[in-house]
Amino acid sequence: MSYQIDSKYLIDTLHELVEVDSPVGYYADIHAYLREAFAKMGYEMFCDNKATAYVRVEGADSSKTVCVGAHLDTIGLIVRGFNDDGTLRVRMLGGINYHAIEGVTCRIHCRGGEVVMGQVICNKHSVHVFEDCRSAERDENTMSVSVIADVACPADARALGITEGAIISIDPQFEAFENGYIVSRHIDDKAAVAALLDVLRWLKETGQKPAFDTLFAFPMYEEIGHGGAFVPEGVSEYVAVDITLLGPDYDSNEHHVGVIASDAKGPYDWDLTNQLIRCAKEHCDADKWDTQVCFHYSTDANAASHLDHDLRHGAFGMACLNSHGRERCHVDAIVETEKLARAYVMGEGRA
Repeated sequence: MSYQIDSKYLIDTLHELVEVDSPVGYYADIHAYLREAFAKMGYEMFCDNKATAYVRVEGADSSKTVCVGAHLDTIGLIVRGFNDDGTLRVRMLGGINYHAIEGVTCRIHCRGGEVVMGQVICNKHSVHVFEDCRSAERDENTMSVSVIADVACPADARALGITEGAIISIDPQFEAFENGYIVSRHIDDKAAVAALLDVLRWLKETGQKPAFDTLFAFPMYEEIGHGGAFVPEGVSEYVAVDITLLGPDYDSNEHHVGVIASDAKGPYDWDLTNQLIRCAKEHCDADKWDTQVCFHYSTDANAASHLDHDLRHGAFGMACLNSHGRERCHVDAIVETEKLARAYVMGEGRA
């Protein structure tokens, strides 16, 4: 089977997704977006108590259930207190690189429902004021969020609805270029979510059935390591679709989909990984896929396996430059990722 992918749909959907705030633990807005998107396709979304969203699709063979997932959560911040001048003391949600968010605007999601605009700053914020501005560390003890309002003390910030526990989302600053490159925060993992949404759209529009009963899963806690901690009963395979990596240890570029053979937690299932490799050989462009051993990185599929679920696990996804910063990939990588997702869902590549 040959898979024709609509690259414009992927770019447009990715743009919509990154504009919907979903830092770790904050799922109200992204769930509302997905519920409407799935309803338009003719699917019903349901959630577990860990706020993982699911769509279940009946397969040609109901003798087993497989799960393919892409996480909804992004890195973000949480308010832990106030400085004397009313700026917000924060902790990171996920692996924030503070150097990559200095000066960026953000939205503060308050517990009472208010949304307040802010800006991430270094406490030594200006070369014209602080002699050590350039050399100062950028970490949670030296970075703050400055409220974009007339705030001069903690009481002023609290009057806007800001309290400890407010969750902060970082402005994605999305840009798509005519040559196919995309620069944005939260490509990890919203590009994979876009690919799976298109797989679901394709299944509905063509009437194709997956090889097996398939759960499409969209977890909310991957960035802090436990998005895959719960797996619904009966799932025998869990394949995570997530970013893959660029750098000296990776034979990859921004046009690639990578099949992950191993990561920081260890190797993925031998047979399932080989199946994904066979799918890539059959359906991906020959010069646009690779196999990776990923350091400083893991996925929901490996979390599920390490938490003693009785399943096989695998992972693949689009190559991404500058991960956990303002990320960059080419739409080719998302297209190749969707080709591989379709092939896996349709049961191709099995020995």
